[in-house]
Amino acid sequence: MIAQRDIFFDTLFEYAKKDKDVYLIAADCGAKSLDRWRDELPNQFVYTGISEQHTINFAAGLASEGKKVYVYFMACWVARCFEQIRYSCAMAKNNITIVGTSVGLGYHPAGPAHEPTEDLAYMRSLCGVEIHSPSNNNMTKSLVDLTYQESKLRYVRLERTQPKGFEELYSSTHNSFIEDGIFNIKESLNNSKENVMILSSGYMLEKADKLYKKMLDNGYNVALTDVWKLPINYKNFESVSKNYDVLITIEEQSLNGGFGSTVCEVVCDMDLNKKVIRLGLPNKYIFDNGSRDYILENNGFNLESMYNSVTDRINK
Repeated sequence: MIAQRDIFFDTLFEYAKKDKDVYLIAADCGAKSLDRWRDELPNQFVYTGISEQHTINFAAGLASEGKKVYVYFMACWVARCFEQIRYSCAMAKNNITIVGTSVGLGYHPAGPAHEPTEDLAYMRSLCGVEIHSPSNNNMTKSLVDLTYQESKLRYVRLERTQPKGFEELYSSTHNSFIEDGIFNIKESLNNSKENVMILSSGYMLEKADKLYKKMLDNGYNVALTDVWKLPINYKNFESVSKNYDVLITIEEQSLNGGFGSTVCEVVCDMDLNKKVIRLGLPNKYIFDNGSRDYILENNGFNLESMYNSVTDRINK
């Protein structure tokens, strides 16, 4: 399957061929989709090398002149240029699209230096930034359309490996749907136990889906919900969660300030009478060696551990 990164930049390339104001700035050149830009659109492609802080400032300068600017590097390096994103982009209102690849444990062989398990926490703290975590290539293509047509400061978090079983999801997406940011992929309200909503995004949808099926088999009313956009739209959240009393968040992030924290904030701000159960990585840097799934399963994300943790909390 084609990587989300290559889908994104191949789709953007078609816009750039017709619009000379589209610029791609890359601090990482290791991708075939970037070779096309270098060879065919050299005046709209800039390789800045390992200089993320300079890259953001350069992008902000182009954006201030009305250019449609995209910045690409590994997601773990977004932390290196947080100050420049804050001052040169967010505060100065220079809209660029930051594309980070291999979120969470996507670069598992390289250890915690290459695994951004806190990027949601620090990026969502910025004023005016919009964060997207697409689950598959269909949504990735639609995100290119959205970012090209509607200028904002955005952080697009691309997966190195996509969740299995969701390849055809969102085959007919459109901008207004992408902007909604939340969707119940599956739901069943035919059982007798508590009404439970499982919320996740990206790679972790595969883990969430396994928990969904197990809870369904054990008599729970349950929904599987994709939340791909932060900040969460309160009105949309209230609409999709209205039938559910228990919310379970599943994230490949440390729990401090991450996705589950975002959901807790929404529930609190809206005075919703719901229990929130957060499943995430421990608040530590993980030095385990092994595959992505191996590390996840050894840090609380094997199916039995997830199910027991959740049902123990529900039954309290």
